[in-house]
Amino acid sequence: MMLYLSALLPGRLSLKTSLISHILHYHTPSEYLTLPRQPLPFCSLPGPVDFPGIGSILNILWNGGLKNQHEIMKFGKIFKMNLGFFKSVQIGDPTMLETFLRTESIYPKRMDIKPWKMYRDYREEACGLLILDGQEWFQMRRATQNKLMKPKEIFPMDLRINEVMADFIPYIDNICDENGCIADLYSELNKLSYETICYVLYNERYGLLQQTCKEEALLFIKSVKEMMYYLGPLIVSSAELHKKFNTKQWQNHTKAWDNIFLTVKRCIDKSLAQNSVGKRDHLLHVINSDNLLTRKQLYGIFAELQIGGVETTANSLMWIMLHLSRNKDVQQKLLEEIQSTCPSYQAPTASMLQSLPYLKSCIKESMRLTPTVPFTSRTLEEDTNIGGYLIPQGTIAMINFHAMTWNDEFFPHAQEYKPERWMKDKHTINPFAHTPFGIGKRMCIGRRLAELQLQLTLCWVKFENKLLGIS
Repeated sequence: MMLYLSALLPGRLSLKTSLISHILHYHTPSEYLTLPRQPLPFCSLPGPVDFPGIGSILNILWNGGLKNQHEIMKFGKIFKMNLGFFKSVQIGDPTMLETFLRTESIYPKRMDIKPWKMYRDYREEACGLLILDGQEWFQMRRATQNKLMKPKEIFPMDLRINEVMADFIPYIDNICDENGCIADLYSELNKLSYETICYVLYNERYGLLQQTCKEEALLFIKSVKEMMYYLGPLIVSSAELHKKFNTKQWQNHTKAWDNIFLTVKRCIDKSLAQNSVGKRDHLLHVINSDNLLTRKQLYGIFAELQIGGVETTANSLMWIMLHLSRNKDVQQKLLEEIQSTCPSYQAPTASMLQSLPYLKSCIKESMRLTPTVPFTSRTLEEDTNIGGYLIPQGTIAMINFHAMTWNDEFFPHAQEYKPERWMKDKHTINPFAHTPFGIGKRMCIGRRLAELQLQLTLCWVKFENKLLGIS
């Protein structure tokens, strides 16, 4: 993917949030209040062709992968789909989702990411929030939520993010060719994301935006990509059999996680050892200040934070830039808002972002059209009535983001990139129709940090440079 830039100005290139409060007061349409008293059996649910052992995998591949699952919503807003060795029900309606989430237990359970859990057991590592369930998950969530979900704890990180961005702008100027083109944008955004997340988490810079950098950082980025590459096949097939026969997939998955944990452990150990003499305003210190977590638990949590900070943030940035490059009028309007709010002599701050509603709408609209994660999930802990069907205990309920966000019923002109919809029509949009960071008790713990990084990065890029086009 290529990014073209041109200079515009002289110089170089939680449940208690207002959103959830709004959601809880969203009224349910009458059509779902009049569901049959006797729900239909699970076997009567429509769905794609199912093959023994592999389920609907062939159907998914034939239709272009998970990103095209909106096409098989011809089965309705709820349908069954078996994925390898587990059965799932796909939910593509925000009102069904709302009704379903209102029945959540105190400890809602996600789909079991079995390969990740098996690796932790194999290497005797602690699990993070993405893998844990029950009381253990609740205790770890409680120990981290107040630190990571409160703006007052996250907003001061704008200084660190801006410091990295001040290096990134001249860096991308230097690597552009004579036509102002960056040949591999995604790789550069991975470097930016890694440099930022490590500085925010550990107060450590890796030099990825200079000519020389630490090989450890590049190995981490590579290992994350390899781990994600092998995750899918291990989930839909029998991860136990892969481990038992030590297949190539299991070996590569294990090696990737070994590299990830090696880096995370070194970062945490070094940072905690320097706490008494160095800066203590990084997130590791903030989270560890109450001494509620063991060193091993910190390894598990920060491995997930670091992976998310590298892979998902870079992915989101890439899509935002792509949408802006295709909509010059949106670019211009965004630039005018940024220039009217952020002085040319001062880096953007977290407080300034409160005066940039169009910027936030641009990011939100990008996440609607191209969500970084195609779905979120829950494992049903009891037989549950969803959409008039009785879904049995143990079934994976998968909330299909594309099915909702690409649906004209919920978003008029859904295929168009229109940030204005989040400013003019926001009160008519069902908040359950767009939940890119998940929803409820298991909402992404890194949401506030990710939003801050995306918003500040877009401020810098648009203020210093103009995106011309991406191919």
